Amino acid sequence: MLLTTLISFLLTCTTISALPTSHHNPHPTIPYLPSHLIALEEHTASPPLEAELLNSSIATSTPQVIPLLLDRPSVRLAAMNAAHISLTVLSQSSGTGVNNASACRAANMALSALVANNTKRYACFAVLPMSNPTAAATELRFAIRELKMRGAMIWNHLPNGTYFDSEAYTPFWAAAQELAAPIYIHPVAPSPDIAKVLFAGNYAASTAGKLGTNSWGWHVDVGNHVLRLYAAGVFKRFPNLKIIIGHNGEGLAQFIDRVDSTALGSEKAGATFDSVWRTNVWVTTSAFFTVRQFQMLRQVMPLERIMFSVDYPFSTFLQGWEFVRELAEQRVLSEREMDGFAFGNAVRLLGLEL
Repeated sequence: MLLTTLISFLLTCTTISALPTSHHNPHPTIPYLPSHLIALEEHTASPPLEAELLNSSIATSTPQVIPLLLDRPSVRLAAMNAAHISLTVLSQSSGTGVNNASACRAANMALSALVANNTKRYACFAVLPMSNPTAAATELRFAIRELKMRGAMIWNHLPNGTYFDSEAYTPFWAAAQELAAPIYIHPVAPSPDIAKVLFAGNYAASTAGKLGTNSWGWHVDVGNHVLRLYAAGVFKRFPNLKIIIGHNGEGLAQFIDRVDSTALGSEKAGATFDSVWRTNVWVTTSAFFTVRQFQMLRQVMPLERIMFSVDYPFSTFLQGWEFVRELAEQRVLSEREMDGFAFGNAVRLLGLEL
């Protein structure tokens, strides 16, 4: 009996020693925080576009952000340092420059000069005169080839409501594909006539403004724009386009299967929307700082296409850092996945160096 018990004990020890050790666990006991953070949707206002910014809806709806958009580098760097942000990709404030090619050129040169003074902490996207597709293509080529910018940020539609899915924008999309330049589509406020029809109601004007912009309207409008590009066959004609959208996917993540089940792109798109989503689209988490929404996005978006962002100064760098800490504390990502999300995916897409 004693011998049997001893043999059983030895067999148990052997079995235990053969089990995987803790270093195979992708979620370590101590929360893993990334060594770098890159933020991609971070705004500023170069002098050539300052006057336009001060006359925009941003100055009326969120006047508190104007000093931060017009800030000096030391102010921004201090905020970045406090939140462990390694590098930000700067872009002009939303809605500016669309009708002024010369102002876009001057703003791009000014922003490029700022970045050149601190390449360890800054990179930048170009601003483009999207009301003129040929001029926008010309400026994109200059920005990428001469100024070494990392892509462009364009506003979701023109002030007159024009989107960029028509044949008139073929020169622009052709240039974006030729240059392999990522194009970040950023929300912009609805035109007054659209705002009156869709968002004004039995509540305060300030509530209608939020409904039309950061609470709901401008997010789904960017999603709508991406679907327009898809349905119009833009991705079929330019299969190597690189599109970035922010705010956790601007609502599209919840609709991918629905879009394909309704055969939205059957006439011109030439592919399922899911294939376009996984081939041509990258998503940032700008201003969406909750774990449950991040987990929803992960269900339908390859992790190597999800990137950290903040949306400064409309959100704070510290909010972005606290979100990363929460992801770490809840063991949502492995170390490799966290590094990809925090900086690695941006490095690969934009050709950045840390």
